[in-house]
Amino acid sequence: MKEKMQMAAFQIIASVGAAKSLYVEAMYASRVGNFEESEKKIKEGDKIYAEAHGHHFELVQEEAKGTDLPFSLMLMHAEDQLLNTETIKIMAIEIVELRRSINKEKNE
Repeated sequence: MKEKMQMAAFQIIASVGAAKSLYVEAMYASRVGNFEESEKKIKEGDKIYAEAHGHHFELVQEEAKGTDLPFSLMLMHAEDQLLNTETIKIMAIEIVELRRSINKEKNE
């Protein structure tokens, strides 16, 4: 079980790292008014983030079944990165929408 948990932690960390980068790229694209690219990056990030969330949910299900999961600093780090990526996603969506609104006002 320890190996399975560590593998899931690595998968979570890799996935959320990629998703986080896409959310940041979405913000950068919105800075120059490329909102189509921003939306594309957010959607792509969402797909990858969902994979990470799936790996995490599998572990939660194991524990809910009564499996005793050993403490793992790696899993704790993975969960931290998962939560941070969720925050960055929310902020990216808000920043893109704010910039879209400002851009629209400028062009009216």
